[in-house]
Amino acid sequence: MRYLMNFDKSNYKEPIVEEYNRKVTNYGNGKIEVTAYNQPQIRLLGNFNHKGGANSQSVISDEAQEQRTLKQSYAIKRRIRGYALANDFEWFVTLTIDPKKNDSFDYNYSKKLLLKWCRFMRDTYDKFDYLIIPEFHKSGAIHFHGLLGNISANFVEATHPNNGLPLLRNERQIYNLDDWKYGFTDCEQIVDSEKTASYLTKYITKELMTNKEMFRKKRYFNSKGLKKPQIDYITSEEDDLKGFIPNFGIVETDNKGNNVLDKAIYKLEQDSNGQLIQKTDNYLLKAKK
Repeated sequence: MRYLMNFDKSNYKEPIVEEYNRKVTNYGNGKIEVTAYNQPQIRLLGNFNHKGGANSQSVISDEAQEQRTLKQSYAIKRRIRGYALANDFEWFVTLTIDPKKNDSFDYNYSKKLLLKWCRFMRDTYDKFDYLIIPEFHKSGAIHFHGLLGNISANFVEATHPNNGLPLLRNERQIYNLDDWKYGFTDCEQIVDSEKTASYLTKYITKELMTNKEMFRKKRYFNSKGLKKPQIDYITSEEDDLKGFIPNFGIVETDNKGNNVLDKAIYKLEQDSNGQLIQKTDNYLLKAKK
């Protein structure tokens, strides 16, 4: 594998690339994800893309906006998933703005309410880790979905409005967060961080990515200091993944008519001895289109 450090890209007319056949994502808490490729992949070192001359006054067509933002979708989902798995979040929350008290149809106003609340939570509880995504309801109203860290906030067991019994979802208690003063809340304690991360990324929708109101605006909000996964791109000739089953794989047919794994993703964990083990039993194979 070739490492290039401290290079000055201004001295190069051509982009610098390297080959790899594995992408290793280490979330820093024992969780490791390995993506193995049947054929070598190419990655660009350094940023050689022209930034363009867009500014806050730029006018963008519907087609151009859609193309621009769809290209960002995968990168944003990957970043959110990385945050979700690398940090010890405890709560999945939905924060709804009461339209009788605040204008939930104005995105900028709704965003200000959210950030004001985040500052209040940080000032009140000192350490406040969060990762929050806005969602546009079909009506046009804004609400927020997100992950919160382990804080001693005012989580209260929700009860059924008709009979006062505990409000359950899939036999699990639902909570309200009394610290949210702008409307309504729906909160659950996280049981499976992997499923929660996947669920959260689903809110990076086409509507969120292509909405012209979101041009040059953040699609998610996160607290400072969140941990990021370490990603390494390597070339390996070893068969050390033979004992594991791909949790996700893309199958293609080679020129000899044999089915081969074009891409395989392994979700692994390190035990106390540093050995890789596989606990996740969700598996999916798809044919390459």
